[in-house]
Amino acid sequence: MKISAIHEIPANPVKTFEMLTDPDVLVRTVPGLNSLQSVGENVYSAELEVGIKAVKGRYKGTVKLVDAISGEQFRLVMDGEGPLGFVHQDVIIKLEPISENETKVNCEGEATVGGVVAGIGQRMLSGVASLLMGQFFKALKKEAIKVSM
Repeated sequence: MKISAIHEIPANPVKTFEMLTDPDVLVRTVPGLNSLQSVGENVYSAELEVGIKAVKGRYKGTVKLVDAISGEQFRLVMDGEGPLGFVHQDVIIKLEPISENETKVNCEGEATVGGVVAGIGQRMLSGVASLLMGQFFKALKKEAIKVSM
């Protein structure tokens, strides 16, 4: 499944990068993320609870930040599994300044799912992924506004 999104954050690229890579901020803003613990340099163990109706579950996995350049970009590689299947995601996140205090965040990548979760259909999964990403960026915008006050 392709992942593609563009969002604007009311913070400069360096601050936006810091928020996107700060485990405490991510636990507050990623829907269903219960914990994100460092297990090495730019490697984290994650636990989240996500899903819809019959395919809701608790998932555990790893999150890696690769090729990180502060204020510019990073690659996010995630692997997780739970009682209903697995997910692998590889996304490049690029930051582009719009103005002194605003950044365009461009996300492009791929996600692969398997197990019962894959059985619910590509279109439904894509819609859920878009919904969750929208909720995340809405929460991140609020976080950026709160930090700048």
